[in-house]
Amino acid sequence: MEVLVVIPTFNRWDKACRSIAALGNSDFQAFQVALVEDGCTDGTIEKCESKFPWVHILHGNGELWWSGSANMGIRYAIELEADAVILLNDDNIVAPTTVGNLVEGFKRVGPRAIVCARIQIEGNEAIEWRGNPPPWHKEFSTWKATEFGERSELEIEHPPGGQAVLIPVQCFREVGLLDYDNFPMYWADHDFHYRAMRAGFKYFISRDAVIVNLPNEVPREEENLFTIRGAWWFLTNRRSPGNMKTLGRHLKTSFPGKQYLKTFYPILFRRLLWLSYGIVSRKPAIHRPLSLLKRAIVPSKKRPSSD
Repeated sequence: MEVLVVIPTFNRWDKACRSIAALGNSDFQAFQVALVEDGCTDGTIEKCESKFPWVHILHGNGELWWSGSANMGIRYAIELEADAVILLNDDNIVAPTTVGNLVEGFKRVGPRAIVCARIQIEGNEAIEWRGNPPPWHKEFSTWKATEFGERSELEIEHPPGGQAVLIPVQCFREVGLLDYDNFPMYWADHDFHYRAMRAGFKYFISRDAVIVNLPNEVPREEENLFTIRGAWWFLTNRRSPGNMKTLGRHLKTSFPGKQYLKTFYPILFRRLLWLSYGIVSRKPAIHRPLSLLKRAIVPSKKRPSSD
């Protein structure tokens, strides 16, 4: 079975280096690695060639973003006539047994299956993704993970992102690639997984495939989040995980009719409320006027007499 691990990256060599090094320490070594650098300027190319000469480097023009970079790697896998692609973010650290367990799990559950890893956070391994629904899903607050028991693979209803997911190349032939036009940075992986589910592919999580996700640095724009400029960046910028336009597209493809609006607008309202509160709390000069306004609108209750 021919497997290609695809790692998109942009100017994050410190993280990508750790990710590739972990792959090099895998117990299972029957796979190739393609690092897709989207116009890196931090020395990624030269450092990777020197430290990991066995990694094939694909070059972008700086406009691929995450989904375009992943697509470049997938096309390379098809060109190689690989059987499967493992999508791996550059901040994912695989355990030594993870790649082998993804491959063996895929062989057990069948060719119309997609197998993903359990995801832990570095420094907080007690919290992990095990098939959790996305935050906007109605089951998000009540969902509980099913126990594996004796099973090595557990079928899941909610698809993963793009972190250590083994996808057969045949799935891309049937479903198509990631939707770069509508989801260049965020939600492209989820959109693809829902399309794959509708095409009849089943999703499984491997009990013995574990990755650790490295925490990301806070973007400079996000450091100034509670300003008008920062709030606008958070809600509209392609690099922001809070981009409402992209999320709206994703919800529209995930819900029938206009049901997505019942999910989209409450999310938008909560985010606007959160950002507004943050902006106001940073301006002490308007605290007192707001407090007086609140008292005028919401009269305080009188305490009962102690007589």
